[in-house]
Amino acid sequence: MRRIMFAAAVAAVFASAPAKADGAYVVWGIGSKTCGAWTDAQRTDKGRYEAYQSWAHAFVTGAAFGRQGLALKKDVDINAEALTKWVDDWCDKNPRMTVERASVALLEHLADAPK
Repeated sequence: MRRIMFAAAVAAVFASAPAKADGAYVVWGIGSKTCGAWTDAQRTDKGRYEAYQSWAHAFVTGAAFGRQGLALKKDVDINAEALTKWVDDWCDKNPRMTVERASVALLEHLADAPK
């Protein structure tokens, strides 16, 4: 499991690296899959569901790394179960959006607004 988490973290860091001229970035791996696929895996395939979770957690980790840290809201719970539950709920409401978009929404939920 640690190898999967490490690989997902590395993938998230590199996923944010290639940038296009318009500022967009390329999403590789299961982050490009839909939230519907996330929700389906939650119900039917524990291993695949864990891979989705790892990707989302690693995306947040990679984004924080790229920002040299992430200022968090004081009232958010950042344990793995809470983060996964948050994405579960978001994906239930947005099944056609991608896991990457859910992860960006999670980042926005976690991040303290700049002052």
